[in-house]
Amino acid sequence: MAYMGLLLEIFSIFLILPIIVSYIYGEPATPFFAAFTVAIFIGIFLEKYFERESLDLSRGLVLTALTFIMFSILGAIPFMLMEGGPSMNTIDAVFESVSGFTTTGLTVFSDVEALPKSILFWRSETQWIGGMGIIILFLSILSGLKTSSLALYSAQGYSERLEPTIKETTQKMVKIYGTYSILGFSALYLSGLPVFEAITTMFSAISTGGFTVVNVFYSSSWTLAVVSILMILGSINFIIHDKIFKKKFDMVRNNVEIRSFFITLGIFILVAYTTTRSLEISVFQMISAMTATGFSITNVSMLAPILIFIIIIAMVVGSSSGSTAGGIKQLRIILALKSVVWAIKKTTLPKDAVIPLKLNGEPVKDDIARITQVFIFTYLTILGLGALSMMFYGYTPIASIFQVASAMGTVGMSVINVGASETGVKMILMACMFLGRLEIFPIFVIIEKMIMRR
Repeated sequence: MAYMGLLLEIFSIFLILPIIVSYIYGEPATPFFAAFTVAIFIGIFLEKYFERESLDLSRGLVLTALTFIMFSILGAIPFMLMEGGPSMNTIDAVFESVSGFTTTGLTVFSDVEALPKSILFWRSETQWIGGMGIIILFLSILSGLKTSSLALYSAQGYSERLEPTIKETTQKMVKIYGTYSILGFSALYLSGLPVFEAITTMFSAISTGGFTVVNVFYSSSWTLAVVSILMILGSINFIIHDKIFKKKFDMVRNNVEIRSFFITLGIFILVAYTTTRSLEISVFQMISAMTATGFSITNVSMLAPILIFIIIIAMVVGSSSGSTAGGIKQLRIILALKSVVWAIKKTTLPKDAVIPLKLNGEPVKDDIARITQVFIFTYLTILGLGALSMMFYGYTPIASIFQVASAMGTVGMSVINVGASETGVKMILMACMFLGRLEIFPIFVIIEKMIMRR
């Protein structure tokens, strides 16, 4: 609990920015002061009255899950206390906050331009925080965690390090994320966006979040090009970014996940173009779907059925592991396919034949392959159950699958009016967003611990 306290203290710092924005635009800052006060009070209390204990992977997963839940609840306070915009009930406020911190982008608002600037800034900022991960920021600041730092780092879904220590690794990740954020803001500003829109759009694009501050997304080719590049950068593994910064371009080109991503993206764009006959829509929408961002420059619900089906596949597959994007991830799909080929070879060749399963030229342990297969099976099972639950509320099978795939993939594209949907639908989508962003297992660990205590 002491670690949670420290995380809440860091979280409270991010509430200072929307307070500044509220003063700039002459809007009430009370909603953010209230959230700041609650966060800092709970944070100090937990840090003072609980001791820091060494964390293993299991506890790290639990802390990760609880952090997202706690942040989503506290992040909903500004929405509930919002002045100058539409009133919100608790479920809607929490939904918007969950969608932000999980970098999903589904929204209950039909007219975002009616919201105060400070609220719009906070919505986008929650996605920027969720994309980087508050625990990664926490690890980059705090030293002396020893074994706990490795557990927390692994609990975020990262296996490789950029540097010898976890602190150095996370500091580099923050620098990479920050560098792209600054470059992204500058490029969007130069493309013609006002400062406020350039900042908030950058927040949502680099985090592959998808919240917008305008009702109709931008049509400028330069702006769309910059946003597309930011979405792709946000969906690429930090390990690859490190190699780019070190100018190890051969290693980037030879990475199987990068090749798979661009080949798959190219195929999807080609199929989309044959349907829409619009290169702009085909390229942008497919990038938005595969990077799990969710920006839209067209009414997705009005697209041809074949294109909606392609978008569903893109949302489920997702992008790179170790990135801000969602979905099953390219690496898991590749490993699963390779496992099938490997299993066939093992069956047909002599029993004493040694046939290692390799990925990127490195052998893969059997337990990694099994965990990957279990994850994919679990992911698709939850997606199916979620879609069936949506159908119970009267939605068509395609709309149900699309919406659950969008939530679990943390994409944010929508073919239904989320704001007008029933509370049960919002609860289903929130659960899918959590499971998708946390990659399922942390939630299962919490459930297991609760059952074991009983």
